[in-house]
Amino acid sequence: MRFSEKLEVLIRRNGLKKTEFAEQIGITYRALANYISGSREPKQAVLLRIAEALDTDMVFLTDDARSLVLTSEERFYFGATSEGRGVLDARYYLDKSREIFGGDKLSEDDKQSLFSCVTEIYFAAKNKHKGGTL
Repeated sequence: MRFSEKLEVLIRRNGLKKTEFAEQIGITYRALANYISGSREPKQAVLLRIAEALDTDMVFLTDDARSLVLTSEERFYFGATSEGRGVLDARYYLDKSREIFGGDKLSEDDKQSLFSCVTEIYFAAKNKHKGGTL
């Protein structure tokens, strides 16, 4: 896994906005965007600040042979093959689902019922579109 990919995942895992993270480590947002896109590599001093802010080490960040274990959500978020509004909507619903299932506005029974409903909706749509893709 490349440095740029690790950087983006770790920033997101730490619940930081990219603009906040750039400010925290003393660089411009544009510089951070260049690191994330892979078009530029940070200098040693900046790399050290990145590693410290993300609670990791420079060797891990720069060693392409070492990878992060991604969650299902991260695999979708960073590896979605579709483009456009559908992916944006799915990411939005993932964020909302995290709020709903992680919060205390619904009882555990209601959360289980909601999960069952979503599962049923998925399989009903999948069966309706047999032979096609969802």
